[in-house]
Amino acid sequence: MEPASFALIAHDLKNALGSLEGELEALIDDPSPAMAHSAYMRCTELRRQFVQFLTVYGAADGMHTHCEDESPKDLLEQLYRAGQIRRLSLPHAPRVTMQVAENAPPFWYFDQRLVHMALDAALHNASRFAREQVTLSLRQEDGFLVFTIDDDGPGLGAADPSSASTGLGTDLCKAVAQAHRSGDRQGHIALRNRPEGGARFELWLP
Repeated sequence: MEPASFALIAHDLKNALGSLEGELEALIDDPSPAMAHSAYMRCTELRRQFVQFLTVYGAADGMHTHCEDESPKDLLEQLYRAGQIRRLSLPHAPRVTMQVAENAPPFWYFDQRLVHMALDAALHNASRFAREQVTLSLRQEDGFLVFTIDDDGPGLGAADPSSASTGLGTDLCKAVAQAHRSGDRQGHIALRNRPEGGARFELWLP
């Protein structure tokens, strides 16, 4: 990512912090559970964006992984539970379902922290566009571990419904995928429209 892009994103995050400061100041004079919940959700989103920003910024000269044997299914279940909890907090959030293919491996060698961060960003993006449902799935294909996130939204190219998005999520996912290597193979992501409608994100790890 170009330095100018980092500067623009930092500027957007600064403005978002200023907006949040205004919300918190208003709460001092007029405490409201609804406003407090809104401020909390904005804090959560800003924290996510700052972590993404720092991770992508720090990967400008190459992201370093610390891979160990991990359970892909356990990671997928963590994301699934997070989606369920988010739906309790935000009733309008799409429901999240989970599917694990029979050929999904019980263990795989990857950096759990980075992959979780990438998939969390992809899930967040899918949830912004989804109408009713997001589906998480897992399989093995051509010697790669493949995490998939499907949504039932308008598909790629649609206008972003969130004015707070920095667009860092895709850059983060690319950086995390490419940091995973096995011999001459390298991880990658894939984005495409689904024939039945909506978009599909895939994270391929060698």
